[in-house]
Amino acid sequence: MENEHVGRVVLVTAAAGAGLGQAIARRFAADGASVVVTDVHEGRTTEVAAAIAADYPAATVVGYPLDVGVCSQIDQVVDDVRVRLGPVEVLVNNAAVNITRALSDCSVADWERTIAVNLTGPWYLSRQVMPHMRAAGQGVIINIGSYAGDLGVEGPYAVTKGGMNALTRACAREGAEHRIRAVTVSTGIITDTKWARDRPEQLDQPEVRSPLGSYPVTAEIAETVAFLASSHARHITGDVVNIGSGAYMRT
Repeated sequence: MENEHVGRVVLVTAAAGAGLGQAIARRFAADGASVVVTDVHEGRTTEVAAAIAADYPAATVVGYPLDVGVCSQIDQVVDDVRVRLGPVEVLVNNAAVNITRALSDCSVADWERTIAVNLTGPWYLSRQVMPHMRAAGQGVIINIGSYAGDLGVEGPYAVTKGGMNALTRACAREGAEHRIRAVTVSTGIITDTKWARDRPEQLDQPEVRSPLGSYPVTAEIAETVAFLASSHARHITGDVVNIGSGAYMRT
């Protein structure tokens, strides 16, 4: 997969934190891609984009503050990227609001914000980049999901992750004739994230316990994302690729 992504315009949401989004952005930068780092935190976005650019001088790295729950901001970023770098060729929908309280305890504001960021945002980003992908005759959309959507745990978060799997299939169906692929990367516990470090007790929960006795780290998932975006995965579309160390085995 050497040089597979050189020059490709790759947009990653929520890529300026210390978790999976930044790991994915760094993985594409390592291949010399034109990486668009987006995040809701403006200062952090600028700092992380500059740091990735310094670490990978062969890549082009730009940063844009973006709240994916606001469609007008998506319009502005996608349009500016198209003018500055070219149309988005790989979209990684990573941003998510992790509101996990029970549905009966969820406020209308919580519900609407979770839907806006976790589901409407990925749909609208896909909607805005797919016409350019169709014109180019290729493109890849990778949605970062969770098997919470299969288990039905974690309230509104689970609902949106189940919906994301359906979004992946819809994009794959609609994009197929134009060689646009869409894949969900479904994750569970990722040990080098703040979420996992703050909840060590989660590692012992029977519904997510790994039979392998270990869990993935962000760099391993980023490697899978880079593979799925490559020509080596050209026959993978409309599918959910589960990376959970066997904690959830899809049937």
